[in-house]
Amino acid sequence: MAKDHLRALDLNLLVLFEKLVETRSVARSAAALAMTPSAASHALTRLRTTLGDPLFVRTPRGLVPTPFAETLGGHVREALSLLDKALGAKGAFSPRSASATYKVATTDFGAKMVLPSLLALLEREAPGIEVVVGRLPVDTDDALASGRVDLMVGRYVGSSPEVHRKVLFKEELKVLAHRDHEAAGKEGLSLDAYLACGHILVSPRGRPGSPVDAALAALGHSRRVAVRIPELLLGPHLVSESRLLLTHGMRLLSSFEGILPVRAHALPFPMPSFDVHLVWHARSHADPAFTWFRKRVVAVHDEAYRAMTPASPSP
Repeated sequence: MAKDHLRALDLNLLVLFEKLVETRSVARSAAALAMTPSAASHALTRLRTTLGDPLFVRTPRGLVPTPFAETLGGHVREALSLLDKALGAKGAFSPRSASATYKVATTDFGAKMVLPSLLALLEREAPGIEVVVGRLPVDTDDALASGRVDLMVGRYVGSSPEVHRKVLFKEELKVLAHRDHEAAGKEGLSLDAYLACGHILVSPRGRPGSPVDAALAALGHSRRVAVRIPELLLGPHLVSESRLLLTHGMRLLSSFEGILPVRAHALPFPMPSFDVHLVWHARSHADPAFTWFRKRVVAVHDEAYRAMTPASPSP
């Protein structure tokens, strides 16, 4: 059949055709498909016109398929079976037998904190799922829409209606300095001391500036950025071997106290807390396998960040 005929072909006609090949009767086919014999007869007429073949010839023993219908019957049966399996697979998901690759964009710190537990979980429950970790994209909306990224973990400030997001946790900014830094007195860092120091800017997406610089500019101040780096985990090591300051999320900075000769201090000017999101595109939102994976990522993040959240002081 020419491809142009597909545009005029109703899938229901093929379902009827398959049943006619099986039963060799319009009445029995109509009953099996919950149709009236008249409706089935009209549908058969439409199918004959579309395909340009009688398809079935009436005989005392019932309908007999033409040679074209005999050939077509096997192909239609196979095609409908494949379509039925494909449509049925949407609601049937088994982690143990799943085979998929998901591309996750996050920071090196996010990967370090979450990947070990996530990979252990996948090894137990879904060994056929592969995770590909990449850097945060410059344009998150475009990366998600194009399929270059399936999940992004980080700050998201976009507004695309096709992007879904979930807040994983709220984060507060702190300042990391060498444990013996002369600028940090008993009362912590003053604004003047903060501005007098050189700074490390972590820029996973490679962009200059940051919300911190914007907040300082709104107060009429600016800081001197001595080095801009793409990875979070490098920052605390640079702080431990210099007099530079690193302003970043509390959980990252606090995790290095006791490991390196560094100390986290309160930020000497007001900055609101910010949300860290899990972000994905509408194209995969309802997919059962992706939904299962996404929920496991959320669960592992919840566990990891609860463990990293400093305990509240006793009253």
